[in-house]
Amino acid sequence: MSISAPGRRRETVRCRCAGTCYPSDGRQSLSYFRSFFSEPGAAPLPPASLPGRGDLLGVLSPHIDFRVSPRAYTHAFAPLANTPDADFYLILGVGHRSRLEWSIDDRDLRTPLGRALAEVESIAWLRNRVSFPCHDPEAHEGEHSIEFPIVLLQALRAFRGSDRPVRFLPVLCGGLFDWVEQGRAPCRNSPFDQLATLLHSLRQAYGERMQLIVSIDGCHMGPRFGHPFAITPPLLEQTRLWEEELWQTVEQGDLSAFFTHLGRERNIRFFDGVGALALLLRITESKGRLKRTYYEQWFEEGDQSVVTFTSGLLQRSEGPLTDGAKI
Repeated sequence: MSISAPGRRRETVRCRCAGTCYPSDGRQSLSYFRSFFSEPGAAPLPPASLPGRGDLLGVLSPHIDFRVSPRAYTHAFAPLANTPDADFYLILGVGHRSRLEWSIDDRDLRTPLGRALAEVESIAWLRNRVSFPCHDPEAHEGEHSIEFPIVLLQALRAFRGSDRPVRFLPVLCGGLFDWVEQGRAPCRNSPFDQLATLLHSLRQAYGERMQLIVSIDGCHMGPRFGHPFAITPPLLEQTRLWEEELWQTVEQGDLSAFFTHLGRERNIRFFDGVGALALLLRITESKGRLKRTYYEQWFEEGDQSVVTFTSGLLQRSEGPLTDGAKI
């Protein structure tokens, strides 16, 4: 592809969470992130001599505040430590402040660890082909579901002594509420179908030079989130079982069953990864499968509320993906 105009000045989004969720100084940030991997229950960084996984398509990561659960991030990102750098990362995040179901941004992101570069050619290619609005710049200002995976990818490269900038394509995803309400997967030619088809084509074109990062949490329940009930131990266990069934539909690659499960309760548990996981299932189809590696429920006694989150690996389930297809 050759779409971007030569000499175009690259705009930048500044990260919002540096100085609160992690240090604003680059060296301190690296020390902070390295400490994650030695926490109790963490996945350790593999030795540099250990070859990386050859079947890795990407990772499933939370975007919960780093201070809540550093170890959850290690289970997501340790497998990437020795994996060859992707040309770019497709990041499927959650549009916490987005007015649109889908939002794509073409600005770089500056963090304490340097400048991450937006994959502007692929973004322009996408925008030129969708028939619905997908440009909501304000939604990307300080969006931690994009910032957190980028700064961790930068840290992993720095640990290896690499100064190669991270390139990324950020897609903020909504909750597909109308389809959840109906309990069925989006129909053909819907905005979801258009975007999923294009991202699948992009995946086929780049093959293993592109990796996926699914940056979501899980259920959000209790008074903090507007529920008229407090969270009790039986409800926590019931939620764990509900999520177990939901994740099984994802592991099986069954988009229809995924929406059927969500529709039974109309997502009253406020699971925030609906749009991102639906896209993942369509992008990878039979070529990939999810393996969960970590699950946690962050319960706060003060307001009797809970947020859940999961880490995992996206693994190739068949032969190599197409690389270099024309799009």
